[in-house]
Amino acid sequence: MMDEKSLNEFLEKYVADRYTEQEHVLFMEWLNTAPLDEVQHIIDKYQSITQRKQDGEIGQYAALSRRIEESIDGLQSGVQQSEKVIKLWPSFKKIASVAAVFILCLFALIYFLSSPNDEQKILVKAKPVLNNHKVLPGGNRAMLTLADGSSILLGSAPNGVLAKQANIDIRKATAGNIVYDASNTLKPGAQVLYNTITTPRGGQYKVTLSDGTKVWLNAASSLKFPAAFLATERTVELTGEAYFEVAKLTGPLVAGHTAGRIPFKVVTARQTVEVLGTHFNVNAYADEATVNTTLLEGSVKVIHAETNSAQLLKPGQQARLRDNIRVLNVDASDFIAWTNGYFTFSHENIGSIMRQISRWYDINIQYEGDITQEVFVGTISKFKDVEQVLHMLQLTGSVHFKIENDPAALGNKRIIVMP
Repeated sequence: MMDEKSLNEFLEKYVADRYTEQEHVLFMEWLNTAPLDEVQHIIDKYQSITQRKQDGEIGQYAALSRRIEESIDGLQSGVQQSEKVIKLWPSFKKIASVAAVFILCLFALIYFLSSPNDEQKILVKAKPVLNNHKVLPGGNRAMLTLADGSSILLGSAPNGVLAKQANIDIRKATAGNIVYDASNTLKPGAQVLYNTITTPRGGQYKVTLSDGTKVWLNAASSLKFPAAFLATERTVELTGEAYFEVAKLTGPLVAGHTAGRIPFKVVTARQTVEVLGTHFNVNAYADEATVNTTLLEGSVKVIHAETNSAQLLKPGQQARLRDNIRVLNVDASDFIAWTNGYFTFSHENIGSIMRQISRWYDINIQYEGDITQEVFVGTISKFKDVEQVLHMLQLTGSVHFKIENDPAALGNKRIIVMP
């Protein structure tokens, strides 16, 4: 590790843009192999330095940001990008391996991410343009519709047994989590009772199905499923987005043969995903151009509903279905960040980002002027006032926002997106 004196001297030079190329190279060589706790120590040091800076140095900050952006492009393991990418802030898991100097430069943005619930400070000052209208994030809200058509508002329901379906207790275990207590699968010919859990805009919920499969449902989504599965099949229907951790389930012995695993199928309007036991995410919102299936663990088969063509995925791959199925290698954890309380933007344009914000904050979006087509990369907590999220995007200088009363929805706000 660099000694304290050398570290302080380099950070002071770095902020003042007085460091030499040799100093920079030596610092980067050390930092890219440093343990995470030592990187955090540097961030703390850098914070104390930036707190001493005056408002007049914002221009230097912007120029330094641009220079660091260029160096990051050279560190991205040979990845070539044809589009212009705006990197907002890296996720903590990449701190020790990707452009640590960028982390220092944009500390204000990283510090904002340290926890969804921590007190945060923004060290970079920018002229505010928003109208100080509080738009709060979503929460654990959903409606459960039973087979007889009756409904239960899960957000306000007490913990404990809520109802019984197919001799299975439906229990609210904790806030944001209901469990179908499993007993046995249904016998052939038994009546299948379908339940539906629906999240509104600004809602999310987790459900454990009777086979032990866990499903996290994102905002503006619904899942139709049997209260108890048949012994030979497991099929659910999804609109919107959900993350699945599918339980491995073995069928009954037949004529002395070894029992086989029972497949689990997720049916959407445009595709079917078939698995045995695995972890994956399906994003099938009707207002998105593609249906994205991202695999974290195990294997899945994605089947096109119209052409019946199919693709097998390996962990770390994503199937994007439009007219056909295209398979890409991705960082799969980015696509389930929403289950852990984060927005993670992975080369997404402002339209895609604003659709996510609209669903989670239950707010309408309007565009004015020639909006940037650049794509954004970054991570930010979902549990902030929307104004703080927009402020982080606005710091890039590529997009601006205004919050005002929505004339189309009395008593609600809307976000105006501007160049």
